[in-house]
Amino acid sequence: MGFFGSFVIARSDRPLTELPAMSEAGGDMCWSARDGEWQMVQLHGGGRPADSIVQETQAPVLVAHVFDSDVVAVEAAGPQGQRWECVLSPQTARDSYGAPDEIVERNAMAVGPAVAWAREAGCEPDADAVASVLAAEADPLAEDLVTELMRALGFRFGSSDVA
Repeated sequence: MGFFGSFVIARSDRPLTELPAMSEAGGDMCWSARDGEWQMVQLHGGGRPADSIVQETQAPVLVAHVFDSDVVAVEAAGPQGQRWECVLSPQTARDSYGAPDEIVERNAMAVGPAVAWAREAGCEPDADAVASVLAAEADPLAEDLVTELMRALGFRFGSSDVA
């Protein structure tokens, strides 16, 4: 059995787990990393806090929901209204989870909005690397694609903590 949970990427001067929006979403933190003021936390369980965290932090937020280490549903939003979604490991999503056949095309269309979102976050994204991650399949774990996506978007998360 694989991992079921979420990664939340947001900017905050205090731990993300202390934000009311995160508390409302639920989930138990099992890992975290930082890139300056940016944080990435991995949660077991939990809901969909993206929009409420954007309102609370007034900064872009990305939430990646992992399903059994097979696929990842990504949703991102920003305070300027920038939104995008994609599915990591799109063929598996289609073949094993019933995602629509157009999932690959939808991912390709998400590259531009993802790059714009990363720039709004103050990063220097690599559009080709983003496109590559959005077309990739999990090998072996879909959560590894989350790390690759963050790198492609320009984040450099370091020193992790295990809770």
